[in-house]
Amino acid sequence: MTRIPVEARQSREQSVSDITLLDRVADGDVRALSELSARHSLSLRALAFGILRDAVAAEQVVQSTFREVRYEAGRFDPAHFPVFGWLSELTRVGALRRARVRTGTSAGLP
Repeated sequence: MTRIPVEARQSREQSVSDITLLDRVADGDVRALSELSARHSLSLRALAFGILRDAVAAEQVVQSTFREVRYEAGRFDPAHFPVFGWLSELTRVGALRRARVRTGTSAGLP
């Protein structure tokens, strides 16, 4: 069995666009969802953490975001958002909802 060097695998993986991955997720490709998550989870966790100031809660929000992506990928419209923008919005809304539940407030939150 021939091993592909890590650098070659990474460059090949990065050559697949986020939109292509999202299309594959819409078709039920779990590996595409995993790749999309690997690309963006760190930034999304940072976004959620900035809102919640709780690492565990931030991770849960990001996991919830990717569960939502799994079921809503077919509805994504690249004319409205870039993929990362959509993922960020889903994460932001999820984090704000969680913050609202935690504090019992709803002012200005979706």
